[in-house]
Amino acid sequence: MGEAIGFTLGKYSPFHKGHEFLIKVALSEMNRVIVIIYNASEVTSIPTEIRANWIRKIFPMVEVLIAEDGPQMVGYSDEVKRVHEDYLTHFLKDYHIHSFYSSEPYGEHISQALNCVNRIVDPNRNNCPVSATDIRANVIKYKHMVSDIVYQDIKPKIVFIGGPSSGKTTLAKLCSEKLQGDYCPEYGRTYWFEHQKNHRLSIRDLEVIAERQLESEVKASCGSGDRLFLDTTIITTLAYALYYFGKASSNLLELFTRSLYTHSIYLLCLNDIPFEDTWDRSGPGSREELQQLNFDLLDKYRIEYQVIGGSLAERVSAVQNILEENQL
Repeated sequence: MGEAIGFTLGKYSPFHKGHEFLIKVALSEMNRVIVIIYNASEVTSIPTEIRANWIRKIFPMVEVLIAEDGPQMVGYSDEVKRVHEDYLTHFLKDYHIHSFYSSEPYGEHISQALNCVNRIVDPNRNNCPVSATDIRANVIKYKHMVSDIVYQDIKPKIVFIGGPSSGKTTLAKLCSEKLQGDYCPEYGRTYWFEHQKNHRLSIRDLEVIAERQLESEVKASCGSGDRLFLDTTIITTLAYALYYFGKASSNLLELFTRSLYTHSIYLLCLNDIPFEDTWDRSGPGSREELQQLNFDLLDKYRIEYQVIGGSLAERVSAVQNILEENQL
C-alpha cells in the first residue's frame, strides 16, 4: 500500500477544538494529512493566511493548502454539490487521496467525487459541542473552545479614538480594570516625547509609530483578559498624518487597512470634557480638527463606531452596555 493521504477542509472561522479533534483523528490514521482552507469573506474579516497559520502553529506536521478562490456557497442542491466537487477534483488532481475527514453530510458526495473513503468523525458534536457560528456570535462565552493562539486573534478588541485630550487613555485604563480586560497603551505618545522636533514628526516617524503600535497590540493580545482595550490605534496616526501633511504615505495606509480586521469595535470619545492644555499639545483648536479627521476617516473606510460622552462614570457605564449589547 502506498502513502495514505487523508484530507479535510473548511473555512475555520474560527478554528476550534472540534476541528482540532478531527485533525487529530486523521493524523492517527493517515501517513499524511492535508487541510484545505477556504476564503471566508462572507462570514469573517480575518484573512485566510491568518486562519491558515492557526492550523500550522497547532499542527506543524499537517500540510495546509490555501484555496483562496474556493467556493463559499453552502447547501446540498445539485448545483452547489457539483461546484464543490469540480473544484476539489481539480485542486487535488496531483494527490491520491485515501480518506476525506469531516463531521458533515457533505462527506458522502465529496468522497464519492474523489473516489476515497468517507471518514465521518463525531457527527453529533459530542466531543466539542460548538460551531464556528456559535463562537462568532459570542466569542467570550466560547473562549474555552479555541486554543490560546486563536483567541489572541479573535479576542474582542475595543478601540478608543478621538482628538487629543478627549479622555481616551483614562477610559481605556479604567475599562481594563473594571471590565475583565487587558490594556494596550498608545505607542505614538511615547515615541513623540523621544523623537519630536518642534512639536513635529516626519512621515517616516508616523510609519514607525504605526508599525510599533501593531506590535504592541499583538503583544497585549497575549494577556489573560477576556477583552483588550486599546488607547487608540493606527487611525490616530493616520489622522495626524492628514493634520500635519494633508496626506498619508502608501505604507501608512497599507498598515492601517491591514489592521482593520483585528478590531471589534471603535468607540469615539466626545470633546465634552475640559481640554488639558499641556505643553505637549497644540491647543484646543487641534482637538477639534483632529476630532473631525477621526469622523472623516471612520466614514471614509465605513468603519462602524459608537460615540462615548459624559462623565467618566457615564462613559464606563456606556462602554459596558455596548459590550453587552454586542456580546463582546
